[in-house]
Amino acid sequence: MRALLLLLVSIAAADPLPREIVPEKATLVAQPGEEGRKVWHTRFFRIDSDLELRPNDLLRLAQVADTTATAVKAHPLPLFAPPQGSRPRIAIHARTSAYQEAGGAPGTAGMYVSRQALVLIQGDYLVRSPDAARSRLAPRNDEDLVVHELVHLCMHRTNAKLPQWLIEGLAEYFASAHAGAGRFSFGNMDQVIREHLRIRLSPDDPGIPLLPVADLIHLDGRGWLQYLNSLPADERYRAYATSLLLAHQQLHGGKERIEALRLALSAPPSNGRPAVLIAPETAAATQSALIRYWKPKGLTLEFAPTR
Repeated sequence: MRALLLLLVSIAAADPLPREIVPEKATLVAQPGEEGRKVWHTRFFRIDSDLELRPNDLLRLAQVADTTATAVKAHPLPLFAPPQGSRPRIAIHARTSAYQEAGGAPGTAGMYVSRQALVLIQGDYLVRSPDAARSRLAPRNDEDLVVHELVHLCMHRTNAKLPQWLIEGLAEYFASAHAGAGRFSFGNMDQVIREHLRIRLSPDDPGIPLLPVADLIHLDGRGWLQYLNSLPADERYRAYATSLLLAHQQLHGGKERIEALRLALSAPPSNGRPAVLIAPETAAATQSALIRYWKPKGLTLEFAPTR
Protein backbone atom coordinates (compact mmCIF):
# COMPACT_ATOMS: atom_id res chain seq x y z
CA MET A 1 0.00 0.00 0.00
CA ARG A 2 2.82 2.41 0.89
CA ALA A 3 4.55 1.62 -2.41
CA LEU A 4 1.33 2.40 -4.27
CA LEU A 5 0.99 5.75 -2.51
CA LEU A 6 4.59 6.63 -3.35
CA LEU A 7 3.93 5.72 -6.98
CA LEU A 8 0.87 7.95 -7.09
CA VAL A 9 2.85 10.85 -5.60
CA SER A 10 5.56 10.31 -8.22
CA ILE A 11 3.01 10.33 -11.04
CA ALA A 12 1.42 13.53 -9.69
CA ALA A 13 4.82 15.21 -9.55
CA ALA A 14 5.62 14.25 -13.14
CA ASP A 15 2.25 15.08 -14.71
CA PRO A 16 0.39 17.37 -12.29
CA LEU A 17 -2.44 18.69 -14.47
CA PRO A 18 -4.80 17.56 -17.23
CA ARG A 19 -3.27 17.99 -20.67
CA GLU A 20 -6.04 20.37 -21.71
CA ILE A 21 -8.66 22.38 -19.85
CA VAL A 22 -11.44 23.58 -22.13
CA PRO A 23 -13.75 26.37 -20.95
CA GLU A 24 -17.40 25.75 -20.32
CA LYS A 25 -19.95 28.18 -21.66
CA ALA A 26 -19.68 31.43 -19.71
CA THR A 27 -22.04 31.94 -16.78
CA LEU A 28 -22.90 35.56 -16.11
CA VAL A 29 -25.73 36.82 -13.91
CA ALA A 30 -26.40 40.55 -13.50
CA GLN A 31 -26.70 41.81 -9.92
CA PRO A 32 -28.00 45.10 -8.50
CA GLY A 33 -25.50 47.88 -9.18
CA GLU A 34 -23.60 49.59 -6.38
CA GLU A 35 -22.29 53.19 -6.26
CA GLY A 36 -22.37 53.69 -10.00
CA ARG A 37 -20.81 50.31 -10.74
CA LYS A 38 -22.45 47.48 -12.64
CA VAL A 39 -22.12 44.07 -11.00
CA TRP A 40 -22.22 40.50 -12.34
CA HIS A 41 -21.64 37.07 -10.85
CA THR A 42 -19.83 34.27 -12.68
CA ARG A 43 -19.56 30.72 -11.35
CA PHE A 44 -16.64 31.71 -9.11
CA PHE A 45 -16.30 35.49 -9.13
CA ARG A 46 -17.98 38.83 -8.73
CA ILE A 47 -17.14 41.31 -11.50
CA ASP A 48 -17.89 44.99 -11.00
CA SER A 49 -17.09 47.83 -13.37
CA ASP A 50 -17.63 51.54 -13.92
CA LEU A 51 -16.73 50.97 -17.58
CA GLU A 52 -19.35 50.06 -20.13
CA LEU A 53 -18.39 46.60 -21.32
CA ARG A 54 -19.60 45.06 -24.57
CA PRO A 55 -21.48 41.79 -24.01
CA ASN A 56 -18.90 39.71 -25.87
CA ASP A 57 -16.01 41.25 -23.92
CA LEU A 58 -17.80 40.60 -20.65
CA LEU A 59 -18.66 37.00 -21.52
CA ARG A 60 -15.09 36.33 -22.60
CA LEU A 61 -13.74 37.80 -19.36
CA ALA A 62 -16.12 35.59 -17.36
CA GLN A 63 -15.01 32.55 -19.34
CA VAL A 64 -11.31 33.30 -18.79
CA ALA A 65 -11.87 33.96 -15.09
CA ASP A 66 -13.89 30.83 -14.34
CA THR A 67 -11.62 28.52 -16.31
CA THR A 68 -8.59 29.96 -14.53
CA ALA A 69 -10.20 29.00 -11.23
CA THR A 70 -10.95 25.54 -12.65
CA ALA A 71 -7.31 25.13 -13.71
CA VAL A 72 -5.91 26.10 -10.31
CA LYS A 73 -8.46 23.87 -8.60
CA ALA A 74 -7.45 20.94 -10.85
CA HIS A 75 -3.87 20.91 -9.58
CA PRO A 76 -3.25 17.99 -7.19
CA LEU A 77 -1.38 20.29 -4.83
CA PRO A 78 -3.67 22.35 -2.57
CA LEU A 79 -3.12 25.62 -4.47
CA PHE A 80 -6.80 26.56 -4.71
CA ALA A 81 -7.64 28.55 -1.58
CA PRO A 82 -9.74 31.62 -2.49
CA PRO A 83 -11.01 34.11 0.09
CA GLN A 84 -13.54 32.74 2.53
CA GLY A 85 -16.86 34.37 3.34
CA SER A 86 -17.29 36.36 0.14
CA ARG A 87 -17.24 35.85 -3.60
CA PRO A 88 -13.76 36.67 -4.98
CA ARG A 89 -13.90 40.07 -6.66
CA ILE A 90 -12.63 41.47 -9.96
CA ALA A 91 -12.91 45.26 -10.11
CA ILE A 92 -12.53 47.10 -13.42
CA HIS A 93 -11.84 50.83 -13.39
CA ALA A 94 -12.19 53.13 -16.37
CA ARG A 95 -9.90 55.84 -14.95
CA THR A 96 -6.26 55.34 -13.97
CA SER A 97 -6.75 57.57 -10.94
CA ALA A 98 -9.60 55.38 -9.65
CA TYR A 99 -7.53 52.25 -10.30
CA GLN A 100 -4.66 53.64 -8.23
CA GLU A 101 -6.95 54.90 -5.47
CA ALA A 102 -8.32 51.36 -5.17
CA GLY A 103 -4.79 50.02 -4.62
CA GLY A 104 -3.34 49.56 -8.11
CA ALA A 105 0.35 50.40 -8.33
CA PRO A 106 1.40 53.13 -10.79
CA GLY A 107 2.68 51.69 -14.04
CA THR A 108 0.64 48.49 -13.76
CA ALA A 109 -2.37 47.44 -15.83
CA GLY A 110 -3.64 44.83 -13.41
CA MET A 111 -2.92 43.93 -9.81
CA TYR A 112 -3.89 41.56 -7.03
CA VAL A 113 -4.46 43.49 -3.80
CA SER A 114 -4.03 40.90 -1.06
CA ARG A 115 -5.31 42.97 1.85
CA GLN A 116 -8.62 43.46 0.03
CA ALA A 117 -8.72 40.02 -1.61
CA LEU A 118 -9.43 41.46 -5.04
CA VAL A 119 -8.05 41.80 -8.54
CA LEU A 120 -7.94 45.28 -10.07
CA ILE A 121 -7.88 45.83 -13.82
CA GLN A 122 -7.47 49.05 -15.77
CA GLY A 123 -10.36 49.07 -18.17
CA ASP A 124 -8.59 50.82 -21.05
CA TYR A 125 -6.06 47.98 -21.08
CA LEU A 126 -8.65 45.23 -21.03
CA VAL A 127 -11.05 46.75 -23.56
CA ARG A 128 -9.23 48.55 -26.36
CA SER A 129 -10.67 50.96 -28.85
CA PRO A 130 -9.77 50.36 -32.52
CA ASP A 131 -7.55 53.46 -32.52
CA ALA A 132 -5.51 52.14 -29.60
CA ALA A 133 -5.16 48.55 -30.81
CA ARG A 134 -1.65 48.95 -32.17
CA SER A 135 -0.28 50.51 -28.98
CA ARG A 136 -1.06 47.62 -26.64
CA LEU A 137 -0.48 43.90 -26.36
CA ALA A 138 -2.50 41.42 -28.37
CA PRO A 139 -5.81 40.29 -26.79
CA ARG A 140 -4.32 36.97 -25.65
CA ASN A 141 -1.64 38.81 -23.68
CA ASP A 142 -4.31 41.01 -22.10
CA GLU A 143 -6.05 37.81 -21.01
CA ASP A 144 -2.78 36.38 -19.73
CA LEU A 145 -2.50 39.40 -17.44
CA VAL A 146 -5.97 38.58 -16.10
CA VAL A 147 -5.01 34.92 -15.64
CA HIS A 148 -1.85 35.88 -13.74
CA GLU A 149 -3.69 38.13 -11.29
CA LEU A 150 -6.58 35.70 -10.85
CA VAL A 151 -4.21 32.89 -9.91
CA HIS A 152 -3.05 35.11 -7.05
CA LEU A 153 -6.67 35.57 -6.00
CA CYS A 154 -7.41 31.84 -6.28
CA MET A 155 -4.40 31.16 -4.02
CA HIS A 156 -5.33 33.91 -1.56
CA ARG A 157 -5.14 31.78 1.62
CA THR A 158 -1.97 29.92 0.61
CA ASN A 159 0.11 32.91 -0.50
CA ALA A 160 1.39 33.67 3.00
CA LYS A 161 3.00 30.23 3.13
CA LEU A 162 5.06 30.70 -0.03
CA PRO A 163 7.98 32.93 -1.01
CA GLN A 164 7.10 35.76 -3.38
CA TRP A 165 9.21 34.38 -6.24
CA LEU A 166 7.09 31.22 -6.19
CA ILE A 167 3.81 33.11 -5.87
CA GLU A 168 4.72 35.10 -8.99
CA GLY A 169 6.17 32.07 -10.74
CA LEU A 170 3.05 29.94 -10.22
CA ALA A 171 0.83 32.75 -11.50
CA GLU A 172 3.01 33.06 -14.60
CA TYR A 173 3.08 29.26 -14.99
CA PHE A 174 -0.70 29.22 -15.44
CA ALA A 175 -0.59 32.36 -17.59
CA SER A 176 1.96 30.76 -19.92
CA ALA A 177 -0.28 27.69 -20.28
CA HIS A 178 -3.23 29.89 -21.23
CA ALA A 179 -3.89 29.54 -24.96
CA GLY A 180 -6.61 32.21 -25.14
CA ALA A 181 -10.29 32.58 -24.25
CA GLY A 182 -9.91 30.41 -21.15
CA ARG A 183 -8.37 27.39 -22.86
CA PHE A 184 -5.33 25.94 -21.05
CA SER A 185 -2.73 23.53 -22.42
CA PHE A 186 -0.54 21.69 -19.89
CA GLY A 187 0.47 18.75 -22.09
CA ASN A 188 4.03 19.93 -22.82
CA MET A 189 4.98 22.66 -20.38
CA ASP A 190 8.61 22.75 -21.49
CA GLN A 191 7.53 23.74 -25.00
CA VAL A 192 4.83 26.08 -23.70
CA ILE A 193 7.27 27.93 -21.46
CA ARG A 194 9.95 28.08 -24.16
CA GLU A 195 7.56 29.69 -26.63
CA HIS A 196 6.09 32.00 -23.98
CA LEU A 197 9.52 33.35 -23.02
CA ARG A 198 10.73 33.64 -26.60
CA ILE A 199 7.67 35.72 -27.51
CA ARG A 200 7.89 37.93 -24.44
CA LEU A 201 11.65 38.42 -24.21
CA SER A 202 13.59 37.27 -27.24
CA PRO A 203 11.60 36.46 -30.39
CA ASP A 204 14.64 36.55 -32.70
CA ASP A 205 17.31 35.07 -30.43
CA PRO A 206 17.45 31.95 -28.24
CA GLY A 207 19.14 34.01 -25.52
CA ILE A 208 16.74 34.76 -22.65
CA PRO A 209 17.80 37.66 -20.37
CA LEU A 210 17.00 36.92 -16.72
CA LEU A 211 17.62 38.36 -13.28
CA PRO A 212 19.82 36.78 -10.61
CA VAL A 213 18.10 34.14 -8.50
CA ALA A 214 19.89 35.55 -5.45
CA ASP A 215 18.20 38.92 -6.00
CA LEU A 216 14.69 37.45 -5.98
CA ILE A 217 14.54 34.68 -3.39
CA HIS A 218 14.56 36.97 -0.34
CA LEU A 219 11.87 39.42 -1.55
CA ASP A 220 8.44 39.71 0.07
CA GLY A 221 5.45 41.26 -1.72
CA ARG A 222 6.45 44.84 -1.00
CA GLY A 223 10.09 44.12 -1.81
CA TRP A 224 9.05 42.57 -5.12
CA LEU A 225 7.27 45.77 -6.20
CA GLN A 226 10.19 47.92 -5.05
CA TYR A 227 12.62 45.73 -6.96
CA LEU A 228 10.51 45.94 -10.13
CA ASN A 229 10.29 49.71 -9.81
CA SER A 230 14.09 49.89 -9.60
CA LEU A 231 14.34 48.33 -13.06
CA PRO A 232 13.79 49.99 -16.44
CA ALA A 233 10.23 49.33 -17.59
CA ASP A 234 11.35 47.14 -20.49
CA GLU A 235 13.31 44.85 -18.14
CA ARG A 236 10.64 44.20 -15.51
CA TYR A 237 9.22 41.10 -17.13
CA ARG A 238 12.61 39.44 -16.60
CA ALA A 239 11.73 39.07 -12.92
CA TYR A 240 8.56 37.17 -13.83
CA ALA A 241 10.45 35.07 -16.38
CA THR A 242 13.03 34.06 -13.78
CA SER A 243 10.28 33.19 -11.30
CA LEU A 244 8.44 31.20 -13.97
CA LEU A 245 11.49 29.02 -14.56
CA LEU A 246 11.98 28.56 -10.82
CA ALA A 247 8.32 27.58 -10.37
CA HIS A 248 8.61 25.08 -13.23
CA GLN A 249 11.69 23.61 -11.54
CA GLN A 250 9.78 23.34 -8.26
CA LEU A 251 6.85 21.55 -9.92
CA HIS A 252 8.77 19.37 -12.38
CA GLY A 253 12.20 19.05 -10.77
CA GLY A 254 11.67 15.75 -9.01
CA LYS A 255 9.97 14.25 -5.99
CA GLU A 256 12.06 16.12 -3.41
CA ARG A 257 11.07 19.54 -4.71
CA ILE A 258 7.37 18.72 -5.14
CA GLU A 259 7.24 17.24 -1.64
CA ALA A 260 8.90 20.35 -0.17
CA LEU A 261 6.19 22.44 -1.82
CA ARG A 262 3.48 20.08 -0.62
CA LEU A 263 4.75 20.41 2.97
CA ALA A 264 4.92 24.21 2.67
CA LEU A 265 1.30 24.33 1.50
CA SER A 266 0.03 22.01 4.23
CA ALA A 267 1.90 23.66 7.12
CA PRO A 268 0.49 26.67 9.00
CA PRO A 269 2.36 29.95 8.42
CA SER A 270 5.21 30.38 10.90
CA ASN A 271 5.18 33.92 12.34
CA GLY A 272 4.27 35.26 8.91
CA ARG A 273 7.43 33.78 7.39
CA PRO A 274 7.02 31.78 4.19
CA ALA A 275 8.80 28.52 3.52
CA VAL A 276 12.42 28.72 2.33
CA LEU A 277 12.52 26.59 -0.82
CA ILE A 278 15.75 27.99 -2.24
CA ALA A 279 18.48 28.77 0.30
CA PRO A 280 20.70 31.76 -0.52
CA GLU A 281 23.81 29.59 -0.63
CA THR A 282 22.25 27.44 -3.37
CA ALA A 283 21.23 30.33 -5.67
CA ALA A 284 24.25 30.02 -7.96
CA ALA A 285 23.83 26.23 -8.24
CA THR A 286 20.13 26.75 -9.00
CA GLN A 287 21.02 29.06 -11.90
CA SER A 288 23.52 26.53 -13.24
CA ALA A 289 20.92 23.76 -13.06
CA LEU A 290 18.41 25.90 -14.98
CA ILE A 291 20.98 26.72 -17.66
CA ARG A 292 21.81 23.02 -18.12
CA TYR A 293 18.16 21.99 -18.24
CA TRP A 294 16.96 24.55 -20.80
CA LYS A 295 19.97 24.67 -23.15
CA PRO A 296 19.07 21.45 -25.04
CA LYS A 297 15.44 22.59 -25.11
CA GLY A 298 16.22 25.68 -27.16
CA LEU A 299 16.72 28.39 -24.53
CA THR A 300 20.05 29.96 -23.64
CA LEU A 301 19.51 31.49 -20.21
CA GLU A 302 21.51 34.64 -19.53
CA PHE A 303 21.45 35.64 -15.87
CA ALA A 304 22.51 39.18 -15.02
CA PRO A 305 25.14 39.65 -12.29
CA THR A 306 23.84 39.90 -8.72
CA ARG A 307 23.07 43.49 -7.85
